[in-house]
Amino acid sequence: MFGMESKKDHLLGIVFVTFEDTGPSVIYNDTDLTEEQTLTLAVEGMTIVGLDEGSQGKTLKEKKASIFDTMDDKRSFGPLPVPDAKDLRAMAITFDVESVDSTDHRITEFGRKCILFLLFKEDYTREILDAYGLIKPYFSVIVRDITTENDLTHANLLDMSRKMGMLFSGKLPRVFTLMDDGSPKELIGKKIPASDVFLVADKNKNTLSILFYHPDPTVWRRRQIYKSASKLNSSVFKNKLKVITVTEIEEMSAILDRLNVSIEKIF
Repeated sequence: MFGMESKKDHLLGIVFVTFEDTGPSVIYNDTDLTEEQTLTLAVEGMTIVGLDEGSQGKTLKEKKASIFDTMDDKRSFGPLPVPDAKDLRAMAITFDVESVDSTDHRITEFGRKCILFLLFKEDYTREILDAYGLIKPYFSVIVRDITTENDLTHANLLDMSRKMGMLFSGKLPRVFTLMDDGSPKELIGKKIPASDVFLVADKNKNTLSILFYHPDPTVWRRRQIYKSASKLNSSVFKNKLKVITVTEIEEMSAILDRLNVSIEKIF
């Protein structure tokens, strides 16, 4: 599976938790869960995270010294049961932010732990499991500018909930490239690596555009591309998209510009 395909909005909302000096604290909740339910979820989530991570996490200093923009501090857990809600499940994504006023030396050194709980109905669990490889990279992109606890504002968390909701609704355009064996690889982020071909799935326009960046692919490669595009349309998008071919540079650039995506230069 390559990600989520849906007919309606499946994300019921988010619960955002931080580990304060005094313990877990729910700082944002746009779900129908009660305060007691969210607090229980927060405590259980922090317990699971603590047991998984142990004492092997990187310090903030080590993270800042890293040359590469990685997802090392983003961990995902679940689906998890939701307290007193048998038909609901939650997926948890954790990350760390810099603390500006903590008196706990562990938080000062390693960062303040945050957990985003994504709430959904139990019957959506299979699709969540299939989309594990997509959710965390997408989240890493939208949370990139949230680096300190001062960034955890109501406006930023509201925007986070909105963007994650867009992902769960299946309405976000998605960009793929094709490997040498024809298998699709989804590309996440504003800068994508150069390739001979890109597939742009846009449910708002009901199109799956094949962008031929190589001006003259071999007959074999062209057949492989069309076959892979057809298979992707069938397996992920249930054949609901119209496959179109784009060969003009200006048109291909316009499509990527509309998605706010640029191709990395080859040096």
